[in-house]
Amino acid sequence: MTISRTIPLGAQRSLHLLEAGDGQPIVLIHGALATHVDWLDAPLAAFAARGRAIAVDRPGHSGSARPRYDATPRTQAGQIRDGLAALGITGRVRIVAHSFGGIVGLAWAAEWPDEVESLLLLAPITRPEFRAVEHTFLGPRAAPLLGPVLSEAARWTVDRPFLRMVQKLMFSPDEPPADWLGRYPEETVLRPSQMVEEGEDSAALLPGSPAGLVDFRAIRCPVAVLNGADDRIVDHRQHADLLPTLLPQAEVTILEGVGHMVHHQALPAVLAAFDRLSLREPASTGPARSAGPPSPA
Repeated sequence: MTISRTIPLGAQRSLHLLEAGDGQPIVLIHGALATHVDWLDAPLAAFAARGRAIAVDRPGHSGSARPRYDATPRTQAGQIRDGLAALGITGRVRIVAHSFGGIVGLAWAAEWPDEVESLLLLAPITRPEFRAVEHTFLGPRAAPLLGPVLSEAARWTVDRPFLRMVQKLMFSPDEPPADWLGRYPEETVLRPSQMVEEGEDSAALLPGSPAGLVDFRAIRCPVAVLNGADDRIVDHRQHADLLPTLLPQAEVTILEGVGHMVHHQALPAVLAAFDRLSLREPASTGPARSAGPPSPA
């Protein structure tokens, strides 16, 4: 059984989530141009078999409200944390985060290291960089006054074709599955207000921006990273591959023949990595690297 909740947090903030299962909390954090729906159906069911799986809408997305200009990974992590605390969840959580959600998960583990038991990053963004599509197409929508006007105009002109292109890139070299497309909350994602907040997310990761920096030295939990070798959204050579130099306990696996949507294209490998994280000790040292997918558990 799944339970949908929207938790008011005051000051124009709320947290919407979908949860299933029992036991230790497993927080599922989605990426850009997505909502909690991205974890349906198989990923959420698989994690619910391992604990209390909680798929959140990141602040500013779908049912989770946030104020304008409050888009940093740290503030998003803090708002999710506040929402869970309102549910009575104050102990250690296990985080599974995809794409932009990856830097939110990293910020959470850095800001509240005693509250994160493990961190599984899927095709993560891990640091600020110039991202041509996001910063040119979405970034201007973060501008005061003009940004919402641009977003409203784009809704009726370029946004829908843009979204079709991004969906194909997300699953490349595969095609987007029909069941995933059928669930995709297109009208929600394309709301002008949400696209403004997508622009704010991207602006937080401009090169040199302190808003997107993470204090990797503070992270003590075990970390595993899975990236597709054929990812056309996030270049693993600029993110996953470099992470062990900043975070020695990070184990990186590059999956051949897999694109950006690791949790849909290689779910057995994701679950195997998640299960192995429970066997690792905090603050382990020595980076590890695997050239191919691990054997499913």
